[in-house]
Amino acid sequence: MNSISLSFKGKTYSISDDQAFQAGEVVEDIVTLPELARWGDAPKFFKLSRCFGAMLRFAGCKVSDRDVHAEMMAQVKSGGEDQQELLAAQAVGALIAVLMNGAPEDDGEGEVPEKPKASSKPRSKRR
Repeated sequence: MNSISLSFKGKTYSISDDQAFQAGEVVEDIVTLPELARWGDAPKFFKLSRCFGAMLRFAGCKVSDRDVHAEMMAQVKSGGEDQQELLAAQAVGALIAVLMNGAPEDDGEGEVPEKPKASSKPRSKRR
C-alpha cells in the first residue's frame, strides 16, 4: 500500500505505509469499518472529525478534533448539500483506506481459484 494523502485547509499531509497500521488502530477505536459502511447518506460528522483529526495528527498536522469539525462545517455551510456529500465521501474514503490497510488487493478478475480435483485412478485395496 502507498502512503495515504489527506488535505486540510489547503495543505496536503500524508500517512506513510509504516504508520497506517497504527493510524488504523486509533481510527478503529472511534469507528469500525462495518459502522462506517452503515452511515450511507447520513455521516456522523463528529466521529468523522475525530477520525480525520487522528489521521491528520499521524501525518504531522497540529490540529484538534474541534478544529477539524469547524472546518468541515464551514465547508458544508459554504457549499450546501453537494459539498456535504463530497466532504463526507472524501473523509470516508480516507478512513476506509486506513482501515483496509494490509487487506489483499483484488486483481479485478473476480475468479475463485479451483480446488484440485480428486484423482480419477481407482483406489487400490489393501490386503
